Amino acid sequence: MSETTGRRIYYLAAVAIVAIVLISAIAATRPLNIQTGISQTATKTLQVTGEGTVTASPDQAILFLAVQTQATSATQATGDNAILMSKVIDALVGVGISKDSIETLSYSLTPIYENKPDQTTPPRVVGYIARNAIQVTVTDFSSVGKLLDAAITAGVNEVQGVEFALSSRALATLQRQAMQLAVQDADAQAKAMASTLGVNLVGPISVSPGYSYQPRFDKISLSAQTPIQPATLQITATVQVTYEFV
Repeated sequence: MSETTGRRIYYLAAVAIVAIVLISAIAATRPLNIQTGISQTATKTLQVTGEGTVTASPDQAILFLAVQTQATSATQATGDNAILMSKVIDALVGVGISKDSIETLSYSLTPIYENKPDQTTPPRVVGYIARNAIQVTVTDFSSVGKLLDAAITAGVNEVQGVEFALSSRALATLQRQAMQLAVQDADAQAKAMASTLGVNLVGPISVSPGYSYQPRFDKISLSAQTPIQPATLQITATVQVTYEFV
């Protein structure tokens, strides 16, 4: 092989190597586009909110009572309060209330300061107020008036009111009933919309439930033979459902 032929072969080989490198670089920078045959379409959805409401009579009444005493010393105020509250509890038990139905809500001892016309001297404590608040839960509504009158006679001097409510077991049962109605309402709405739009429902793909329930609170004055009338309560369930359609 002549020297000229060898140089020519060497030159062609070098050109081929450069071409391969350039082709590889261009291929690496271009996105790979592979046709899989699967269509990537967005899911078509519609969203509805259903509501269901049930009404029921409360199965318990909760009375909020307090004994407040005032004295020149903290010891006297708390001592007087303890005596009166003990009499109140005994009176409640005497009309048929179990001690398990009586619960302490709060207890406080607050100083009373002397009112001064000027601000040059620090205020002076001239007394104390002791306050013991309880709640009493009953299921016999006919005894509420008698219970309240007995408590006031024994020493209760603050009556916030009475709350008509549902026990946790009764509330759970009614919430399930309300939710069933809410789901039925949402399903009927979705079917009506699908029929009007001329589409077919595939099924729900997300569900968000919620509940609304408010016990009724009535204020009561410090009067004898207080009449108590239970109120009807409402339990509402809402459900937001997202349906897929085609």
